Amino acid sequence: MRWLLTWVFGLLSLPQVQAQIVQPADPHYNVVALRVEFAPDTSRFTTGDGTFSGLQFPLEPKVDPLPHDAAYFQAHLDFLEHYIGIASAGNTTISTYLVPEIIQLEHHMASYSPIGEDSESDSELTKLAALVRDSWIEADQISAFDPMQLAHGKTAFILFHAGVGRDIELIGTTLDKTPQDLPSIFMGSELLARLGAGEVSFKGIPVNHSMIIPRTETRSGLNSITDEAFLLELSINGLLAASFMSYLGVPDLFNTDTGESVIGPFGLMDPLGIFAYGGLFPPLPSAWTRTALGWVDPKEIQDPGSYELMAGEVARIEISKAEYFLLENRVRDPDNRGLTLQVFKDGGYSTQTIPEVQDDFNRFNIEGFQGGVVTQANSYDFALPGWDSDQEQYNGGILIWHVDERQFAHVGNNNRSRLAVDIEEADGAQDIGFDGNVGAPFDFYFEGNPSSVSLPSGRIIPLYENRFGPDTNPDSRTNGGGDSFLIIEDFSESGPIMSFSFRKSHDGSVTDLGSTFLQVQADAEGSVSSIANYGVVFTESEVVVPGIGRVNAQVRPAFSATNIATIDKEGGAASTFKRYAITNQGLELAQSIMLPTQLVAFSPVVHHADAHYVQFTGSDRSEVLRITESIQSYSLNDPALGIAATDEGIYVFGQSRAGPLDAPPVWTYQLDHDAGSPVMGRDRTGLWGAIPRSRDLLFLQPDGFVIRIAAAAYFGEDLFSKAVAMADLNQDGVLDIVTTVGDKVVAFSQGGALLPPFPIQIGARATSSPLVYELGESVVLIVTATDGNIYAMDLGKGGEMVSGFPLSAGFSLEAVPLLSGDSLTVVTNAGVLRSYRLNDIDRVLWSEKYGGPQNTSFVALDRQIAETTSLLSATETYNWPNPIRDGSTFFRCMTKESSDVSVTVVDAAGSLIDSITFTTSAGVPYETLWTTDAASGIYYARVKARSISGATDSRLIKLAIIR
Repeated sequence: MRWLLTWVFGLLSLPQVQAQIVQPADPHYNVVALRVEFAPDTSRFTTGDGTFSGLQFPLEPKVDPLPHDAAYFQAHLDFLEHYIGIASAGNTTISTYLVPEIIQLEHHMASYSPIGEDSESDSELTKLAALVRDSWIEADQISAFDPMQLAHGKTAFILFHAGVGRDIELIGTTLDKTPQDLPSIFMGSELLARLGAGEVSFKGIPVNHSMIIPRTETRSGLNSITDEAFLLELSINGLLAASFMSYLGVPDLFNTDTGESVIGPFGLMDPLGIFAYGGLFPPLPSAWTRTALGWVDPKEIQDPGSYELMAGEVARIEISKAEYFLLENRVRDPDNRGLTLQVFKDGGYSTQTIPEVQDDFNRFNIEGFQGGVVTQANSYDFALPGWDSDQEQYNGGILIWHVDERQFAHVGNNNRSRLAVDIEEADGAQDIGFDGNVGAPFDFYFEGNPSSVSLPSGRIIPLYENRFGPDTNPDSRTNGGGDSFLIIEDFSESGPIMSFSFRKSHDGSVTDLGSTFLQVQADAEGSVSSIANYGVVFTESEVVVPGIGRVNAQVRPAFSATNIATIDKEGGAASTFKRYAITNQGLELAQSIMLPTQLVAFSPVVHHADAHYVQFTGSDRSEVLRITESIQSYSLNDPALGIAATDEGIYVFGQSRAGPLDAPPVWTYQLDHDAGSPVMGRDRTGLWGAIPRSRDLLFLQPDGFVIRIAAAAYFGEDLFSKAVAMADLNQDGVLDIVTTVGDKVVAFSQGGALLPPFPIQIGARATSSPLVYELGESVVLIVTATDGNIYAMDLGKGGEMVSGFPLSAGFSLEAVPLLSGDSLTVVTNAGVLRSYRLNDIDRVLWSEKYGGPQNTSFVALDRQIAETTSLLSATETYNWPNPIRDGSTFFRCMTKESSDVSVTVVDAAGSLIDSITFTTSAGVPYETLWTTDAASGIYYARVKARSISGATDSRLIKLAIIR
């Protein structure tokens, strides 16, 4: 029984349970357990002969000793009753019932064993589903079990089988190799249905799940040095408790891909917890598990100050609703009376008291155990680490858990860099699960934690800081690496009552300004704006001013200093323009005009030159209304796409043309209704615009031409977002277009060239059109994403994340945020309005969804730059990628004047390979895609330009093609 934790556990785990479906546990459960044995066999690939009487060990086991009769299994069920009662603090009780009959199946154990590299595939797991089905069908036929004895409530089902659990990695050990033993697993209703187990019932009670538990986990082996037999003795108590937690919906908290420990011995749902002290008695479940099940109600801590935690109490400190820290005071020996175990053996009960961790009774060695089945422990948390290498005793302290519920929907605790439930190890090294590290008493936070390292010189360097913050190790940063703004410090000495202090950090480039909960659902149609210093949220159907009121809105309103202009349509009536004023009494209706149109409001309300404009649409025509005290109507024989308020007046966009409201169109094109809101801007090249579509971007050039940028040319199957922003990103005096493609932020010049350093990849699919601001000589982009994070990228540093970002705001963000002055405001899908102060910001370039509160969708650039001396810019004439590996590359150039450009490609011998031509506008990078089937080798491209004034220039590019 020595060195228990040197064995590697190979627990079988099925796909993760999502955190959202971990519901509070019921007050009471019935647990019905059935004993199942198999047709006797003599196979050397299974332990025993498949019957409860056929298991023999070379030595007499002390842990879970023979005989494995009804009293033995009832003792394990007694343990489960007591453990759940203690772990739940009395909030959940269970009543256990052991079916009196033993069921013997017709098949050998091996026929139910999933084996091979595909042992976790459905085809192999079907064997375990058959075990569940066959066992309960047989039991229903022969058992005299009376279901009327069951108490009211849900019923959980256990199969105790006559084999030994296949839950330990046998390869590389000297344990008996029995690969056809059965793995221990909880099979839930969805899995059984998927595997075709069919509808099974036991005495009229539907059986849609089962916990598959072995008679024992003890295994025999042979000492390769002494040639003597030995036993690795492990109890099934921890496994039984963890399986019941799986029944309650709790996910495994270890790495289910590798079997590696993640939370160590500090919670039940990890191998080091399940098999703590040889599986005799596991520690209590983690703070997150107990909270999710409703067994503990955490103290919500928001305000700075000092706080106390009694033993077993939990505190919650939020980063966001999705990501937070749980603090709990875990005490191994709260009464200083040591550990007292109630043990069943030889038909009777006795107690064993261990005053403290000892040489022969600790996490690594339980030779001091008197033997039997543990049915109760006075302190299950005695199983926590409490003994160091110098045999000093420690009594626990405060554990800090970093919880990110978003990760349960992905990989749970399988991604080390983004864990769903992580233990913050106070000893300074996040090393549980690495190199055999099994957790230590120094992973608790408490005054006097001696964690340190000794240098060869004899110098001792303390590793423990009595604080937890953004600059400690471990740190309080978010899973994405951003600032949480949280500092927890001044932990007291460990004991039944512990104290600590909490405060917010205000250093760095961003400051958390707090949050407000709104009763709204903010999806992709939503956005944030501001009025009278209030953050305002627009959803698909209303606009909400926190603490003031809410009003209906068909489209995004226009906002001014104290007014909200909306389009309302109530009860099927005609659309109505309504303007609300914000006052001390709330939102007061200041103007209401019935609109003379039967079409549907399409564009946002746009405010320009003391008038409001709205575009309405039908299937083949549209209408723009100019609203003041009266109404002017402008009809177009084109379905609506949007309007922009430029310095030349209102420009209107349809599905086939765009131009001034009361003049002929400037641009013509053809769309298929798959377009987003257009934007326009003026720079030194003139007035131009862009129309976003999922498969391409349309750029409306100052000279009336339209160019298309295909998403497939750059990003394969990924699609553009239908929301864009316009700003001078590279500060060259010409506006650029920035948008997103999946989890990438991308930007193009007016000429359609991809700008460096794009694309910039973020951690999840982007959901908002980018916001843009200047920071010194650089430009910063802000986007939100489906992972609930806010990303800020500094283009002057190659797209590097701004210090403090990404910010963790919630489960998901879809509504477009607001950047007003130095304040950033977002609203989560769940309706939480969060604000941050950006401490380093010079000028906002694109502040919100349609460029500003009045939805002009227009930006004017006044930046002037020095002109280049040569016609072709040397720094902007090249091809990429180079070398060419997949047969395609982009030729790129920028000319001082509008020019005709030709590119001639020759091989090393001077033979012509290909030639292409295109035109450019002045001062704008252009690029064109070249596809070739030329063989591997060195090639040369001559780029020649002739401007409209007759000037010429050329550049030579060396290409490499690799096949």
